[in-house]
Amino acid sequence: MVKTLLNAEGRETRKQKYQRKNRSYKMLFWLMLAGVWIAIIWLMSSQSYQQQNIQPWLQRLTKQVHIGVTLPDVHLFYNGHEYSLRERPYAFVEFLFRKTAHLLIYAVLAVLIYGSLRYKRVRVITCITVALMFVAVIASIDEYIQQFSPNRTSSIWDVGVDLIGGSCGISVYTGIRALLGRRHH
Repeated sequence: MVKTLLNAEGRETRKQKYQRKNRSYKMLFWLMLAGVWIAIIWLMSSQSYQQQNIQPWLQRLTKQVHIGVTLPDVHLFYNGHEYSLRERPYAFVEFLFRKTAHLLIYAVLAVLIYGSLRYKRVRVITCITVALMFVAVIASIDEYIQQFSPNRTSSIWDVGVDLIGGSCGISVYTGIRALLGRRHH
C-alpha cells in the first residue's frame, strides 16, 4: 500500500530505477560497438586497392577447382564503369563482393545505432531516421577518406548502396525481433 502511494506521487520504485539504469548501460554498450564498427570501416577505407583486391585469390581458387563452364554474357553498369562476367569474370565477382560488403557493413552499423536508441525507448520512426542519417554521414566520410587511398575511388553511388544496406539491416533486425517476440508470448 505504501509502495502504491509512492508510485501515485510520481516516484520511481527500485525496480524501475534498475530497469532505467540497465537500459542506459545497454545503450552505451551498443554505442561503443558502433564506435568500434566505425573505426573498422574507416580502417578498411584507408587501405589501398591492392590491399583489398580479391582477384588474385579468385584466380588461384579457380585454377584449383577447374570450373569448365562457359559463363553467361552478363553486364553491369555502375558509376560509369561496365562489369562483364564473360570478359572479365574476376573483376565482375570482385565488384559484386565489394557491393555486398557495403550492404552488410552498413546494415550492421544501422542496426547498432537503431538498437541503441530502442533501449532508451525512443520512438521507432525516430530511431530509423537517426540510424539512417548516421549511416549517410559515416558513409559520406568513408567515401571522402577513400579519395586519399591509392587506386581507390569515391562515389556518391556507394553512399546510396550503404543507405540501402542500412535500411535492409533495420528491416531484418526488426523482423527478427518481432518473430522472436511472438514466440515468447
